[in-house]
Amino acid sequence: MSESNDGIAGQDPDLVSLVQLADGYGLEYALVLTLAGQTVEGTLISARAFAKDMADTAQGEDPDNTLRAGIAARFRKHADELAGFGAASKLGELDPEGPDSDDLPAMPDVSFVHLRDATVSSLTGRTLPLWRGRITDVVGWTLIGVPR
Repeated sequence: MSESNDGIAGQDPDLVSLVQLADGYGLEYALVLTLAGQTVEGTLISARAFAKDMADTAQGEDPDNTLRAGIAARFRKHADELAGFGAASKLGELDPEGPDSDDLPAMPDVSFVHLRDATVSSLTGRTLPLWRGRITDVVGWTLIGVPR
């Protein structure tokens, strides 16, 4: 028995939903992703949180007039662009039993999975502060729970 896939070919619709919730509401989940030849375990975070953390990592302790600061500014601008979605929009008013109105915004399209504190099986003993991968490259996944 095959499951229907309402999303883009190669995307698991349930994983897409989790990523959309992370992007839309800032929810975080501990999960394990299986990719071709390796696994990645970490905390699913929003694209906005990823962009903000990348900005901080890229700039480090450098002053604002450096090349690193310019790269960081690009990530901060992207994070700001993502700020208008989710809890700040009508999605923050959703009732768990379903919306009363059809004028709610659509969930964001997602192409990437963003993880914080990721452990990649091929990098034994190393934790990556941030990890980003294409959702279409995920072969399998499991939700471990809400991070502590």
